[in-house]
Amino acid sequence: MKSGKAEQFKRAPLVSIGLPTYNGDKRIGSTILAILNQNYPNLEVIISDNCSSDTTEAVCIELCKKNKAIHYFRQKENIGIISNYEFVLRQASGDFFMWVADDDSLESGILQKYVDFLVSHSDYSLVSGEIRYWSDTHAVFDEKDFGMEHDSANVRVVKYYSKVKHGAIFYGLMPIDVIKKITLRNRMGEDWHAVAKVAYQGKIKMLECIGYHKKLNGSSKTLKHYAKLIGAPWFSANFPHAQIAIDAFSEIMTSPIYKKSLHSRLTLALSSMGSVLFNHYCKEYPFIIGGKIVRFFGFEKNKEKIVKLFKKKAGSLIAAIDVLTEL
Repeated sequence: MKSGKAEQFKRAPLVSIGLPTYNGDKRIGSTILAILNQNYPNLEVIISDNCSSDTTEAVCIELCKKNKAIHYFRQKENIGIISNYEFVLRQASGDFFMWVADDDSLESGILQKYVDFLVSHSDYSLVSGEIRYWSDTHAVFDEKDFGMEHDSANVRVVKYYSKVKHGAIFYGLMPIDVIKKITLRNRMGEDWHAVAKVAYQGKIKMLECIGYHKKLNGSSKTLKHYAKLIGAPWFSANFPHAQIAIDAFSEIMTSPIYKKSLHSRLTLALSSMGSVLFNHYCKEYPFIIGGKIVRFFGFEKNKEKIVKLFKKKAGSLIAAIDVLTEL
């Protein structure tokens, strides 16, 4: 290594990337290539193989031989999705940490932008780029304007719960001391609750550029599919947003992250629970029902008009929620 590169490596904060996988032999190679092609000078990639039954082990061992930044662990038995995510976090030794799913990828050059931002903004607890969602080889939509930069921790948490739909900002870069305070639990919407706790600890920034490419065909392609994978009980599987709202309330009332008086916790817990319910059942659910009606009756000509009507009716309620969260 040349002296200039050695000095750059020495100065750059260590970034730990946690890569949980299960039967990922056909996809993990391209994901790791996208990470290594970041050319970030001080990096560790931690792979936890959840006792795969395919050739993932052989693929990962070969990758480790080619690059010393890759560290491979194989679980003796399947420990479940959430525990596998927790395992890679426990192994991390970097200044910053992020998860990457084994079928997703990072935009070229984004990691250095993330690090530069967090180094120069100590009041931020997570940075992400815009998230591009893919169905097979087709880009479906981009998630934008998802920053939570209010000075109030309470407002950031409520705003997050009132906006989150897909949750992939979970795959942003975070200071290690922020994310290691959080314990993951095996339940629906755990990525939502984790990010809410991150938002409580600091501001969240979404840069105005693509940062992460998220596949919609993986373990989280639908909430019901994910519920089956984690063994969620009947109520969680059939009413996931109601369960997430209940868990948001419970988490705020019991987690040591939320250092508030009982009254303040209760206010935040109720606001967060209400935000989840409103976000889905008042903002999203009408569109779901409207779409089903349009398809059932074949009202394709009036589809745009129906959508505009739903937006208009939901708009006044959304404005009211925004006012309340500022109080």
